[in-house]
Amino acid sequence: MEKSLLNIKQKDRISLKCIRGRTKIADISYTIKKLKWRWVGNLLRNKTEKWAKLVSEWYPREGKRKRGRPLRRWDDGLKATAGSIWRRKCQDREVWKNLGEAYARAKQSLPMSEK
Repeated sequence: MEKSLLNIKQKDRISLKCIRGRTKIADISYTIKKLKWRWVGNLLRNKTEKWAKLVSEWYPREGKRKRGRPLRRWDDGLKATAGSIWRRKCQDREVWKNLGEAYARAKQSLPMSEK
């Protein structure tokens, strides 16, 4: 869509970074990841027991899994960026903020169909 705004053809071979510089449109996936990271930090630092916090900590273990690769869970990306003790790291706001930048800039390794 940004290429059509600038009347750029595919054969012109102009990089997306250059196009984003011209249009001044923010990358929506970066913004979504950044907001998710901030929301998780706020959720886990909150002392009250809210429904969203209880659901994020719930891990069902009933029944058998299907064959093949396990499905990706909501917090798999958080664990990959902050490590296995990511729930403790969110208590330090400065560390959490720096890790959030790394999380938002990281590329997703799996296509959307497998998530």
